[in-house]
Amino acid sequence: MEFNSEQLAAAEHRDGHALVLAGAGTGKTRTIIGRAAYLMKQGVNPKRILMLTFTRRASREMLDRLRKWSGSDVSGIMAGTFHHFCLYIMRRMPKEFKLPDTAVIDRDDQQQLMKLVRANYREKGEVFPQAGQLINYCSYARNTNQPAKSYLEKFTELEPEVIGKVLKVFRDYEARKRDNGYLDYDDILFIFAKQLHEGKAIGDRVRGMYDHILVDEMQDTNPLQWLILDGLRDPAKLFCVGDDAQSIYAFRGADFRNVHSFGRRIPNSTVLKLEENYRSTQEILDLANWLLNSSSLPYDKHLRAHRGKGLMPGLLDFENEFDEAEWIANDLIERHENGTKWEDHMIITRTAYACRTLEATLVEKKVPYVFVGGTSLLQAAHVKDLFALIRAAASHQDELAWVRFLTLWPKIGDTTALRLIQNIRSGYDVKAALAVLKQLLEKRPEIPAAVETMLKLWNRPDAAIKQAEKILKPLLKEKYPDNWNRRARDFKLLQKLASRHRSMLAFIEAYTLDPVSSTQAEREETDDAVILITAHSAKGTEAPVCYVIRVEPGMYPHIRSLGDKSQEEEERRVLYVAMTRAENELVLTRCNVENRRGVMYGGHWGKHSPGGTDYFLRDMPPSLVDTDIANYSPDPFSDYDIIRPMQR
Repeated sequence: MEFNSEQLAAAEHRDGHALVLAGAGTGKTRTIIGRAAYLMKQGVNPKRILMLTFTRRASREMLDRLRKWSGSDVSGIMAGTFHHFCLYIMRRMPKEFKLPDTAVIDRDDQQQLMKLVRANYREKGEVFPQAGQLINYCSYARNTNQPAKSYLEKFTELEPEVIGKVLKVFRDYEARKRDNGYLDYDDILFIFAKQLHEGKAIGDRVRGMYDHILVDEMQDTNPLQWLILDGLRDPAKLFCVGDDAQSIYAFRGADFRNVHSFGRRIPNSTVLKLEENYRSTQEILDLANWLLNSSSLPYDKHLRAHRGKGLMPGLLDFENEFDEAEWIANDLIERHENGTKWEDHMIITRTAYACRTLEATLVEKKVPYVFVGGTSLLQAAHVKDLFALIRAAASHQDELAWVRFLTLWPKIGDTTALRLIQNIRSGYDVKAALAVLKQLLEKRPEIPAAVETMLKLWNRPDAAIKQAEKILKPLLKEKYPDNWNRRARDFKLLQKLASRHRSMLAFIEAYTLDPVSSTQAEREETDDAVILITAHSAKGTEAPVCYVIRVEPGMYPHIRSLGDKSQEEEERRVLYVAMTRAENELVLTRCNVENRRGVMYGGHWGKHSPGGTDYFLRDMPPSLVDTDIANYSPDPFSDYDIIRPMQR
């Protein structure tokens, strides 16, 4: 594996903590792998290296590439997401973290539980936040490490009496989770970080496990994850790779200041840069560089293309979205007829709604495409039904799983299911619960037998899923009469994923924490298709030809961000990410720009809105793009308290 001078300087850094500012396409993954290889070459025990990523897939790919390149045994390296790492440590130290038998629940389960709690507080006719919004409030307060009351008062428009009710809902929600032995995503990070900083014995023990901590996508970390890193460092050295210009997940709590302020937060740390881009041509990077340089924030980087010069980006204006969609579809067809693959083309949209007209046109013209940014595989209703059976076998205390599993069967409604569950939960474990269930359902032995089958196959996850599908297939086909073949493909994919794990618990936790896209099964069936993707989902992807659609006022920046400078800057970063996905060609399209710039939003666009940004491309130098559509012919190729950081 070869490195340029910037990558080599980072990989072989020797002086304490380091932040590597890695611009788009500059080889950050290669640099992290090089760092791990360098450490092992220097004699560092792989077991003393921790690699933190944001997806399990990324961690697997890093380890595979490290193994192939170094020829070393890397099985000792702990690599995974923040959630997986924290849960792994807590599972090894359950008494210290005060974790009895617990089940990790996903977003859908959280909402179901919140609905049950919310119903006790909402009065008829009262305007009260929905369960999903309440979960968002909980999550954001946790991930930004602020008391729920402070967050609600500062960031919502709820009345004081409603805030009081919401806080009671939160307390009951926490109690309900404890009673059922549930952990949600945020609990995993929060409990771990809290003990790391406030439990001296635990903190010292965990800090003693690693000498080097390598962090990927640092710009996506939130304040809670920063507390984890801050609690793990010293004596361990941090090596964090990220790009503040690609921090686009503030709505999840991500804080670009974790990158921007790294040097100030960790005294005597080093900031290194990667600015040589291997993905795009210089003309594409010139446009992206201009976009960042137009900001009031000092991103302090200038990308240069290793590949040299190429085609000028196109900026094409249309009267309306129908004309825009028609042109893009025809352009795709022409390129395909000239020999390019459909999959070499990516269409990036700011929102799913903004591409509806284009989707309809692609369907009409029979252009194959896959939309990325939809529901995760494990949140699909039929998959959750199957998992309810497996989770029921894991714990007789899992109320949500038992309700879902029991109500699949004819003549068992919510009332009957809850009555059965009350009796089931009186047992001391699943086997005792099954004995009770057999007595209560003496005439329906197939129901407890289904759970018993899962117990027998607990250490054979793929076989368990195959058998669960066989057991539930008659019930699920009746419940979901449409598109059964497509749903059945999801079960085949689940079997394939499960075969990589030693137990059902490991499998459930792995893919609950790191959901697989529901389009994955589809994409296995579709070898060649255009990728239609949201800008937020596009980060980390690339394609030879990228169309960024609707690059117009109200989209970049999005109308919801106007007047909030920090949100507008994040919108700039979203557009930067979209532009830098393109390898060979970048085509920006927009509709009816002049009329849209006259839209009122508490005042006119731009300088007329308080602290607002007019439109990112308003002052763009004409020399950066080709705007002649007629001649544009591209080349066809609390528990809601805060964590108190330790005193240093």
